Amino acid sequence: MNTNTTKTESGIASDSGNEFSADTCTNVTANSPESVDRFSGDEACDEFAASPMGDFATALERDARNFAARSKSNNGHAQRPLRILVCDLEFIFDRERYAAYADSEGEDAEKKLRWAFHRIAAAAWMVMRFDPCSDVPVVEETRTIARDDADEPKIVSALFDAMTRYPGAVAVTWGGEFKDLAALRRCAGEFGLLLPNQLRNLHPHANERLDLCAATSVLAASMHLPEYAHATGIPTKPWPAKYIGTLVVRGDWKSVREQALGDVLTTSVVAMRHLASLGTINCHPQRSLTAIAEAAAEAMPSSQFVRNAFAPWARAQAAASRLKGTVIRAGVTSEKLEC
Repeated sequence: MNTNTTKTESGIASDSGNEFSADTCTNVTANSPESVDRFSGDEACDEFAASPMGDFATALERDARNFAARSKSNNGHAQRPLRILVCDLEFIFDRERYAAYADSEGEDAEKKLRWAFHRIAAAAWMVMRFDPCSDVPVVEETRTIARDDADEPKIVSALFDAMTRYPGAVAVTWGGEFKDLAALRRCAGEFGLLLPNQLRNLHPHANERLDLCAATSVLAASMHLPEYAHATGIPTKPWPAKYIGTLVVRGDWKSVREQALGDVLTTSVVAMRHLASLGTINCHPQRSLTAIAEAAAEAMPSSQFVRNAFAPWARAQAAASRLKGTVIRAGVTSEKLEC
């Protein structure tokens, strides 16, 4: 039996067991008030909506088949565990370097403070293992890390180490292909870090990764994470995305960590539903939410979002899944549940 380690706010907790966003818009000018508040990754999906499609749908269909195939052994019968590492980054602007660039280029300088000037200020991730013999995932690791205890190279190194510990885990993001992963590759080159397996394949639909912003929309208009979450009834974000820049500038790292963890939790639920709908994992969606909520509470006990929003919602979903007939929820139209 292997012992897996869960990083928490207060230290390290051991757990027994065996061995996969951001939310921002890149169209904000460097000098506008909004530029300090928006930039985490999800608004980059706006660019996805306007990008050339080509054979995009065909590529996604192919990748879905390959993704599902990875959960089966070579004989096509016995299934093996599937891991996902869901991650999210938060950013701060490097205004000093941008100013130097703008000064050197003069009128020809790019007016938008683009992703290469977005320095990673915090990261959060959750590793889940889906076993074929269980319908509830094992949460093997949950961690948040921010500038209050690590600089950018150390934050990135910690995330890379997590990916290396689980080399077969699929890296799951929301809109990560549009900025987060580019920022991670920039850090690898700048700081002399070795890219983990999940980031070496540069194809935007690589089998080692899953970008749910693209996978959920395909040829439909892509959506922001909070937009999709509200539409599908999933709790999201302690604070609106536009406030994250202000929290970073203030140095309110507890809130920044909580925001990153909130994005990871929302993305994890979307990932679980998406993979279950494809038949890639065997999962009881409602009971699995409890496992995710408990892991988040252990990793960040002080999170009001986990304690007051996500965990109660998860418990309510699990309870409702055991009921039949009409379930009445306060402030919500009655809905018929058939179990």
